[in-house]
Formats: sequence, C-alpha cells, structure tokens
Amino acid sequence: EPQHPDIVGAESIMESIQNCHVSIEESRRRLIPLLNFLEEHDDDPKNTQSPHYEDFADEQIAHEILHCTEAAFASTDTLMIMLADSGLISMESPLDGNRTVSRQNGECGNDQSVYLLMASNCIAKAFEFMTGNFFKLAEADSVCSDNSGSGPFDDSTNNGSAEAENEEGGFKIQPCMARLAELALRMIHIKSLLPPSSIPPTPIHHVRHHDGDSEDEENDVEVTFTSISHTYAQYQRRCLRTRSKQVISNLVDLRRLAQSQKCFVSDILEVERRRQQLELTGGTFFDDDDINGEHGGHGGLGGDGADAGTQREQPHAQTITVILGEASSLIQPLAAWRDAIPHDAEITDCSMLRKMCQEAMDILDLESQSLAVMVGTWFGQDQRGISALEHDNHSENTQENVDLLSMEAALEEMAFMCQVISRYCVFSQQIIVKNNATTTTDRNYNSNLQNLLSEQSLHYSTLETRLATMQFSQALSLASPQLIELGRQNLKVPSIVEDAHYLCVRAIERAAGTRSERAVWTVGHWVCEIWGVDESGGIDSGGGVFRALMEGVGCTSEKPIEMPQQNESDRLGAMSKLENSFAAALLESMDDDIGHDVSAVGVGRGPPSEGMSSALWEKIGVGGKFGETQEKIMQIKIDAELCALNGIYAAGNACSALSGLFAELVEECLQDEGVADSSVRTTGKSSMLAFARDELASHSRSYERLLKQRVRSLITDWCGADDVFDCDGRLCLQNLRLFIENEVYNLDSASFKTQESEERLEVEIIGPVRTSQIFIEVGQDKCDAAVTLQMAEAMSWKSTEIILDLLFRGDKAFNDWGAMLLSKQVRMLQNLYCGLVLDSTKAGATPINTASILKQFERINQAVSILQLEKPSDWLAFSYQVGESYDTNLTVEEIQKVMRLRVDFSEDAIMKVCSQMKAS
Repeated sequence: EPQHPDIVGAESIMESIQNCHVSIEESRRRLIPLLNFLEEHDDDPKNTQSPHYEDFADEQIAHEILHCTEAAFASTDTLMIMLADSGLISMESPLDGNRTVSRQNGECGNDQSVYLLMASNCIAKAFEFMTGNFFKLAEADSVCSDNSGSGPFDDSTNNGSAEAENEEGGFKIQPCMARLAELALRMIHIKSLLPPSSIPPTPIHHVRHHDGDSEDEENDVEVTFTSISHTYAQYQRRCLRTRSKQVISNLVDLRRLAQSQKCFVSDILEVERRRQQLELTGGTFFDDDDINGEHGGHGGLGGDGADAGTQREQPHAQTITVILGEASSLIQPLAAWRDAIPHDAEITDCSMLRKMCQEAMDILDLESQSLAVMVGTWFGQDQRGISALEHDNHSENTQENVDLLSMEAALEEMAFMCQVISRYCVFSQQIIVKNNATTTTDRNYNSNLQNLLSEQSLHYSTLETRLATMQFSQALSLASPQLIELGRQNLKVPSIVEDAHYLCVRAIERAAGTRSERAVWTVGHWVCEIWGVDESGGIDSGGGVFRALMEGVGCTSEKPIEMPQQNESDRLGAMSKLENSFAAALLESMDDDIGHDVSAVGVGRGPPSEGMSSALWEKIGVGGKFGETQEKIMQIKIDAELCALNGIYAAGNACSALSGLFAELVEECLQDEGVADSSVRTTGKSSMLAFARDELASHSRSYERLLKQRVRSLITDWCGADDVFDCDGRLCLQNLRLFIENEVYNLDSASFKTQESEERLEVEIIGPVRTSQIFIEVGQDKCDAAVTLQMAEAMSWKSTEIILDLLFRGDKAFNDWGAMLLSKQVRMLQNLYCGLVLDSTKAGATPINTASILKQFERINQAVSILQLEKPSDWLAFSYQVGESYDTNLTVEEIQKVMRLRVDFSEDAIMKVCSQMKAS
C-alpha cells in the first residue's frame, strides 16, 4: 500500500477504496442467482420448470437489486467525499469537461494520479454495476406466472405476493425503478467529476428495444444520460401498454367475433345482455334470429359469458378510460417528482432528473393519445345505433328496424368517452409543462386527443338531437292519458308531456356530461324548440309539445266510435248540428225525435270556442241520433279536454324545471370561469346557457297564459256565454244571469226575509252551479289542483262580470234590503268557488291559497259596499283601492252608475261625490 503523507486523508481514501470494492463484490455475488434467473427467463419466458421459479417474485427481485445498488452507491458516495476532502476532485465541477484539481495545482501529480486511478477504477466498476442493474431490471419481463413475457416489472403485476401488498408500507416497484434510474444518473454525474485522464472507457450495455408486439431487438448502447433517460421512458411506456393490454385485447376479440359473424359489436353486446336478463328471470335463451333476423348467430361468447357481458357493456369507453386512467396514474408521480426537484441550473444531477421525468411524461402522453385515438376510431364502426343514426332520414323503416334503446346506449357510451377524453386533456395541459428548452420534439400537446374530442363532440351533438327527435316522434305515436298520482285513477295527463320532459332531461344531462360546449348548446337549442309555444313551428315542422297538446295528442285512449251508416244528407246535418251552436239550438227546438239531449247536462255540442283545436273533437268521433253513444262520445271529449288542460299545466312546470336545470349549468359555468356573481353578464358558453334558461322560463309563462285562456274559453262553453240565443238558463252561468235579471232588490223587510232564504238561494243560484258539468268533473278528481284553481278563478271572474254588467245597465233598483240580499248572494258564490278548490285538495297535500279567487270578487264587493251606504257622501270616507292595479277597482263612472241604482240617493248628491272623486 503506497504511503503519501502529503495527501490529506490518504489512509481514509485507501480505506474507502477497499470498502467500495468489497461492497461491489458482495452485492454482485448476492445478485448472481437473481441475474442468472432473469437471463434464463428472458431466454425462455414460458419455461416455468426452472428450479428457482417458485423462489422469486417481482417485488423480491426488485427489492434485492435496489438494496444491493443502494449499498454500492453508498460506498461510492463515501469515496467521492473522501476524494473531495483531500482536494483531489471538485464536487462543484459542471458536466462540461472543464475539470480542475483544486489542491496542489499540479504538485504531486504522480501521487494524485495513483490515487485517482485507483479511485476511478473502483468508481468505474460501481458505475458499470449500478447502471447494469438499472438496464437489466428496466428491460426485464415480469416473472409473474400470469404475465410471463408480456410486460415489465410493475406495481400492477399480479405476482402472487398479495401478503406483501397488503402489509402496511409494502414494497412498490415503480418507486424502485425511479430510484434505480436516479442512482444511474447520479453515477453519470459522479463520473463527470473525475479528471478525464483517469476515467476508464464508458461501458457498453446490450439493450433490448421493445416495440409493441414485434420481436425484441438488441443493440449495443453506450451508457449516457440520453440512454438512461430513454430507457426509463420506454419502461414507463411498456408499463402503460401492459396495463392497457387486457382491455384492448378484449375489445379486439369482440371486433373479430363481430367481423366473423358479419354484424356489429353492439349486436353481440345486446344479445349477451338479453341472455343474462333471461337467466336472471329464470327464462330460457332464445335464438339470435328472434332478436335480429338479418344478423343471426350473434351469441356464443363462451363459458364466461356472464362476466364478459357485465364488463363489456361499454367496451370502448371502458378501454379508453383504462388507457387514459393508467397514463394519468403514471404521469402524476413523475410530475410530482419533477416539481419537487430544485430548479437550479448549476446542479447537474437535478437538471438531468427533471429532463428524465419530462421525457417519460412526454412518452406516456404520446402513447396514451395514440392508443385512445385508435380505440376512438373503432367506436363508430362497431355501433349499429350510430350507423343507423348517421344514415337516418326519418324514414319509418329505419325506426322500425333499429331499436331506439340501442341508439341511446351508443350515445351514452359516446358521451362518457367525450367526458373521459376531455378530463384527460385538461389534466395533461395542467401537468405536462411545455418547455421548448427541454423537449426533444416541437409538437402541440393533446393535438391528437383534441382533434378526436372535437370530432366526437360534433358527431355526438348531431346524433343526440337526431335521436331525441326520433324518440319524441315515437312518444307521439304512443301517447295516451297517464296517471299523475297513484291512487287518483281519474287524474290524468297526456303522456307526451312526461315523455318529452324525460327525453329533454336525459339529453341535457348526457350533453353536460360530455363537457363539450357545442353539445350543450345544440341540445339546449333543441329543447327550446320542442317546448316552443308556436303552433306553426316545432321539430322539423312536425310540431312540438304545444302543437301536440293543441291537437289533443295523448288526451284520450278511446278509439273513434263507429256510427251506423247514414246517407250523405243525414251525415252533413249531424255534423253541422255539432259544429254550430246556433244551428244546434235551432234544430233542437224543431227536432223532437232526438232521443237524448246532451245539453241537458250542461255541455254545449260544438268544440270550445277559442279552445282546443277542432282536431281534438274530430279525431274522437261524431255523434248521431243514438243517445247512449252520443253521451259516451261527449264524455270522452270532456275527459280529453280536462286531460289537455292538465297537460298544459304540466308543460309549464316542465319548462320551469328545465329552466332550473340550465340555471344550474350556468352557475357551474360561472364558477369555472371564476365569476362569483351570477348576475354578471358573460359571453361564450355561459351566455348560451343563460339564453336557454331564459327561453324556457319564457315558455313556462306562455303555458301559464295559455292555460288561463283555455280555461276561460272552456268555462264560457260549459257554463254559459254572452250569446243571447244561448241564454236559456240551462247552463249555470246563464241561469245566474237570468236570476239576477229577474231578481227584485227594492224590498221591504217581509220580502227580504223570504228572498234571502238559504233554501231558495241554494236551489236557484248555488244548486245549478254545484250540479254543473264543471263541478261534476272536478268532483270526480279529473283536474290537477292548479287547473281547478284556474277554473274557480275563471268562474269567479265570469260571475262577477255578469253581475256587474247587469248593474251597470241601470235597470235594477236597490234599497238597503236589496243591497243586503245582493251581498249575501255574492258571498255565497264566493264561498262556493273557494270550496271547489279546497274540496279538491287531498288530505296531506299542501293547502291551496284562494287569494286569487277572492281577488276576482273585489270589484263586485266594492259595488255591494256602495249599495249598502246610507248616503253617497259616505263613500268618500270609506272608499278604498285594492292592490296596485286599477283592474280590481271601480272607476268613477262605474261608481256613479252603481250609486244611481239606489232609489233613495239623489242625483245631486251622487254628482257631488263623483265630482269630488274626480278632483282628487
């Protein structure tokens, strides 16, 4: 052993060199069995008869190699510290070849050369040992029996060491590989600190290049930063491909099976789904021809059909999810590692580590994009529903031959694929940093996936609206009255309203799930169009919900009643009799042969004036001289009218609910845009969503106005109109008009006692209203509570208008007793209409506010109060204004007319009061 007392720490240097040699040799001997086993396994991966095959597992091998490498690196690092302390090397020397010896500055050069040569030889052995271990483990195939020869050492490999995985803090292979790569890079940095003259030649490693399913090729590669970084990136790429291999293989098998049977993948999945359903219900399997005769033989997925069917329900979306999910799980730790490394350009090993992480992330991103785009291009080719939607021209044959459920299932999968791709693109843009100084290729991140996402989103938007239109058309063809609540057998609504709302909610939620602005905008426009209150518009000029309600679609389940054959003159006479109220009344008085008078029950013969479309009446059927059949027809028409009113109210609620759904999407969009105040006007996505929200809210208000208009028209037809020819007293409001016209209000006390008898008023006023068709139908629970309230409001409004109209004519004479009588009559009508609403409210339901009914009586109550004054001037003290609108208040002219009805009010006193009111 040479002695050089002028070298600081010479004995420590020699001791460190010896320790380094010993550590390397011990580690090498310890790894000989493992390395020999890996050599044998690489030569014949399928040979499981090796005597040591049962003794090794992936975690055990990786753990042993890392342990030996760490031991060798620790001794090497100690040696480097001793060399730096002695001044033989500089630990701050950059990796650029400008190396200097910091001490003696050339003195004792031979002595230094001896020590440096000895140390360099030892470090070279350590360099070759540690880098060799990294290359060997990074390129080796897993020894797991399930994945022999099919993938690298990885955490996801099922190698039978479940006990080690279940233990807290169990050994993981990915961190092990990262540590080995880091140690290899640090050895390159350590080697760069030595003087060039003392560095042995760089070792050459035989590196296998794995390229997919092709044969592995071996090349001699010099150990450099580039080779280590590239090898680690390729290792991560192999991990991604191995983790994704199973789902891709399953999908490829499905496509091969479909190709061999000349059908779509979706056909096979549908057959398997139905087979499992039959097995669950205890049924027997059916022939494939029963499902789709032109594509027989789709079955036969093997003995594990149940599991396969469960897993393959959305095979393309599942495959893309696995690919991008595994890529994210591999990229995330690399990004965290990269970001934790100090950004100090002068620290060479840190810079190399960051570059290695970035390269591995780039490779993973490119590989995941390539695999995902490949699967995405398969999707449209494998779906019968997509193919049918693409070639659909709204022909009946297409809708008959293709199951709409399979189309919807295909769109569900497409929407989920768009969501997964969109989320990965956002993840990639946030995690993978574009650094032109470090990236080896000038490319746009996510370009492939972004193109696929744009294509799929546009494709989805078109197919979604087309499918929704087809489903809506099918709902129209199947429309019928449906129960609103269980236990209320007579309360029905057209199914088209419920179906349209369900279709719209499904389409909106599905479009929102794609995370595509274009998809949400397109679906939102379609939803607004289908609910639009425009009889001339609608979906592809076929009409939407509004037109369906106006035509009575789904308002009756009865088929048109076939009437006995009539000659042409009789038929035309019967139709004209039904279509014209005046002609019907005239013919009624002339024709005594008609067996049953429908108008006796208080219903007009013609369609409602300004009410539902005459198509609703014509499609049910027409009556003739057969009383029983005519009664049935009329009852069907009445039920259809009430069902349509329930449908209008339900349509308004549906528009309001859909508007609320878009409002939630607006809030989410504003949160994504960083806008805290939802009232702030924004552009782009949020503005389009806000437009759909406001448009649907406007449609909801339009349906409310439509309901009010239709109810008033119905009340006019069923309870009495202002037509003098109809004023025969048979309808309840006509009877009210006749009663008020004939009633005497200039009474004495004896006459008042007779006239105000409740029995008399019940028979002559309340009774006809209580037994009217409206009250009968409402009493049978055929109307929604809101529709009943609208009817009560309309009847209240009509009753007060009738009474006020008669008062304003000036034909009646009142005194105090007469004013009290009119007050009681008005109060009884008011209680009657409020009772109609309250009685229709079921037990446990939220009570309905009758304030809107009382509001209709405000004007007549004012008139009654005026008639009950002792003198006209009292009104100046007691006059009041109801609400903020003049609609509920009498004008000065109307007050003057009412005052003139009092026989004891002088004209001068009335004019004086009215003049003061005008002046004020």
